[in-house]
Amino acid sequence: MKFTKWVVMGSGGVILALLSVVLISPKAVHALAAALVQVTNTTANPVPTAPAVPGTPFFGRMFLSGTSAQSVGPGTGTLGVTQIVITSLDSTVDQVNIYAGALSAGTCGGSGSNVEAAYNPFLIVNVQPNSTLVIPAPSPLVFTPQDGYDNVNHTCLAAGMPVTGGNVFVSVNGFIN
Repeated sequence: MKFTKWVVMGSGGVILALLSVVLISPKAVHALAAALVQVTNTTANPVPTAPAVPGTPFFGRMFLSGTSAQSVGPGTGTLGVTQIVITSLDSTVDQVNIYAGALSAGTCGGSGSNVEAAYNPFLIVNVQPNSTLVIPAPSPLVFTPQDGYDNVNHTCLAAGMPVTGGNVFVSVNGFIN
């Protein structure tokens, strides 16, 4: 009986001592845990890494008037769009198409004649009269380089109003990788 009491009291003392160490010096416990759980990057077992910042910030804007299309974009790389803001300057509902543009020649930023066709992603958006519509993208809308009619890859976001025409201001926010 005395032996059992001695073992229980000794175990309780050890547990109490460990708890006081944890409460008094959490840095030592964290260091011990980090030493026990350490991930190493070897060629046989590589650890995947990703950049903390997704890339270079991007901002582009277009003023659409009539039925011709316009484009914006970095020209190269991958464009991740996180927000599109469309402002209607008309008293009628405007249909705005947002898409990856295929160019006939030149670079992104041209209007009318160099945007020839549309690739996915393709959005059809109706904007109410004299209002602003904000389209957030919880996951970026990705625009990759597309082969244009000039046999050159372009990373362009294009917009147009082929059905309604009108006057619309389009702003695009995102990043480039």
